[in-house]
Amino acid sequence: MSITNGETPTKKQLIAKVRSIAENEKFKLDAFFLCGCPSGKPDKALENACEKYVEIAENGQPTEEDTMTLIAALEAALKVVPEVSTVNSITSSDKAVKFVLEHKDVLLA
Repeated sequence: MSITNGETPTKKQLIAKVRSIAENEKFKLDAFFLCGCPSGKPDKALENACEKYVEIAENGQPTEEDTMTLIAALEAALKVVPEVSTVNSITSSDKAVKFVLEHKDVLLA
């Protein structure tokens, strides 16, 4: 999913981005246990929050409380200092997290 040209993403596109964050954290968790943390520590709380939000969105309309819970998890994830440098890391969720937060008003609409 590519969102370019400074366009505001749709709610569906943001939910897909939230899903990608959860999948990325799952990948990091697998890599963490199989390879001993080569790509940063997985954020299980972030993964769980994203998965729960996607599940709610797929089965109905998330409430404002559901969305605020997701936003709080996204903000908390950005405050965590990685134990391993994630500069240019393919497993870093920061870019996707920042993107969703920049457009959180779409999720709240």
